[in-house]
Amino acid sequence: MRESTYRIGYLGPRGTFSERAGRLFLDGREGDGVACDSLEQVLGQVASGALDEGIVPVENSSEGSVGIILDLLALHYDLAVRGELVLPVSHCLMARPGVGVAQVERVLSHPQVLAQCHSFLQQKLSHALPVECPSTAAAAAQVADSGSLWAALGPLDAAGNYGLAVLEPEANDCPDNSTRFWIVGREPLVSNEHGDKTSVVFSIKDRPGALYHILGEFARRNLNLTRIESRPAKKKLGDYLFFIDFIGSANLPQVQEALSGVGFRTIFLKVLGSYPDLTT
Repeated sequence: MRESTYRIGYLGPRGTFSERAGRLFLDGREGDGVACDSLEQVLGQVASGALDEGIVPVENSSEGSVGIILDLLALHYDLAVRGELVLPVSHCLMARPGVGVAQVERVLSHPQVLAQCHSFLQQKLSHALPVECPSTAAAAAQVADSGSLWAALGPLDAAGNYGLAVLEPEANDCPDNSTRFWIVGREPLVSNEHGDKTSVVFSIKDRPGALYHILGEFARRNLNLTRIESRPAKKKLGDYLFFIDFIGSANLPQVQEALSGVGFRTIFLKVLGSYPDLTT
């Protein structure tokens, strides 16, 4: 049997939006998607060389960043972002055939999905208990195997995969809901494209104007910032990591100048990667 020369990991089991994003990324390319039990396992398998790359959710349009991915890439894994892909996301409510909405006692899904469907749950299923699961597909599988009056929230693919009936085809609160995925690997992508995006993370000394002067390094060189946010540095209260995305490859002279200036003004600076938008 032929062994694939390329393997990309995603948060499984089969039927997650991560799997769908992986299929979209592989479209026309020879390779296999590999289901992992957790997002940390995806990154760990890439770091160990068991997988060539991984595809992980990093940001949702309604619920913001996926904190665990930012933390792991900033502090625990020396991996590089090599591409991004934006996937429209619509969650359906599914249950075993014969179970109606009024009968549902529990609603299972990934924590991000429960948050994305918060208003729907309050309006239509306030009588049901929300239950967090590792992934949307894991929730669907658990509902299918339970024999109980439970329902799951997740992609339509999962309903078909696990023999569930769709009770509500669109349960997410925001109709234009979408999730941004990163493709991560062990080596940075060599890029000189002006349209590519670069992601960095840094920490600063607690002093007046510190962040202002860092942002000035980008403004003076006309580099467009597309995202900026802070997260706890996991050390002590008041210590933060700052994540910035901007347009321009890290190999461009003006970007190198900006990063040099940022490095001079920060305690810690890490370039997470320069990468293209692979969304089709």
